[in-house]
Amino acid sequence: MKIRPDMEILVVDDHEDMRDFLQEILSEQGYRTATAASADEALERLASREFHLVITDIKMPGMDGVGLLEQIKSCKGFSPFVILITAFGDINNTIGFIDKGAYDYIIKPFKMEQILIAVKRAERELRMRRRVKELEDLATRPHRFQQILGKSAAMQQVFSLIEKVAPAEGSVLIEGETGTGKELVARAIHRESLRKDGPFVPINCASIPGGLLESELFGHARGAFTGAQEKKQGLFVAADGGTLFLDEIGEMPPALQAKLLRAIQERRVRPVGSTSDVTFDVRIVSATNRDLHIAAQKGDFREDIFYRLATFQIQLPPLRQRREDIPLLVETFVAQHAAQGRDIFFPPEVLRALVDYSWPGNVRELQSLVERCVYICEGETVQLDDLPEPMRQQIRPANRYALPDDKNLEEIELDYIRHILNRCEGNRVRAAEILGINRKTIQRKLND
Repeated sequence: MKIRPDMEILVVDDHEDMRDFLQEILSEQGYRTATAASADEALERLASREFHLVITDIKMPGMDGVGLLEQIKSCKGFSPFVILITAFGDINNTIGFIDKGAYDYIIKPFKMEQILIAVKRAERELRMRRRVKELEDLATRPHRFQQILGKSAAMQQVFSLIEKVAPAEGSVLIEGETGTGKELVARAIHRESLRKDGPFVPINCASIPGGLLESELFGHARGAFTGAQEKKQGLFVAADGGTLFLDEIGEMPPALQAKLLRAIQERRVRPVGSTSDVTFDVRIVSATNRDLHIAAQKGDFREDIFYRLATFQIQLPPLRQRREDIPLLVETFVAQHAAQGRDIFFPPEVLRALVDYSWPGNVRELQSLVERCVYICEGETVQLDDLPEPMRQQIRPANRYALPDDKNLEEIELDYIRHILNRCEGNRVRAAEILGINRKTIQRKLND
């Protein structure tokens, strides 16, 4: 049985047998249901719990179903769908029910299938309204979050996730390919957190040998090893009251991972060569370009430390999966150089070449490309010849669609639909003719 937790239904009827009958039918279909024996009881339940659908009989002692409908629709805020159950003799009043806000009505005597059809129709509409609301929210979100740019749906979801996890105290693991901006996300989390007035201390675990990394993180006592002339404070203590960012955490040696686990669990560290512990209060944000969950399953990374680091996980998309952000990023990088007196222009054919490129180095590679063009292009307009040879080799004719080799079939289909729409300058009727599908099918596929 498929559970439908996003559709909660309240059944209202003064006859216990009918209430039980409807609740049983709906529960068998996976819907979460509750019942009420009167309109007044229904209003009490609605005041204490959110329901998405109310199925109510019209004729009940006291307030009838129409009165309940009017009460529900008069409330501000979220208003559930209402399906009225009416006797055949009231059929002349059905138009009035709809005018009052009823979603649907069912005439007695009814079959079980009629109830289920009406409920599933309401469920589909509820799902559609939620999707529209999500798209509206995405459309109204700014294209910049702290120092991170992105108008694509993938990046807007990242922005939303940052907002949600930043106020918490749990550790955050940021995953993504090299050059996707993991440190920018870590800094954004810190700036949006309750620790924003504390220090943000970053360290790249891959750039420091294991022995020195332990000293950097935990500190060391004077004379702990050759060259340790003075006592040194570790980064855990230096970040006290703030955020410690462990970049490339997947490269940390296994022996040091065990010590890191102890430090996180006990909130204290023992400097190298010392016999006493030092307490600290930091939030751990880490980043990796590896899939640590798989690495932990293979034994390449300690599973216990993985779960300590990954209370929250944020997956950053590679640039090839957010190509619509490329013009925005180019515009921003160009503006940074323009502020220094070097202004250039990327014409449409060059921007299209950038969008077509696979970007193995992600945003970092794009930023470097813009800087290259600023200094090597002749004049103020970038030419295709100013691009590196590997990039020029991927340039395709304007009206030709090249199949990407890094996407699944569903993603390729959506890309091709957008490609044809661009060729047709947004004319969906013409695009539907070329694609050989219905115009509504285009709309549905783009909205799914």
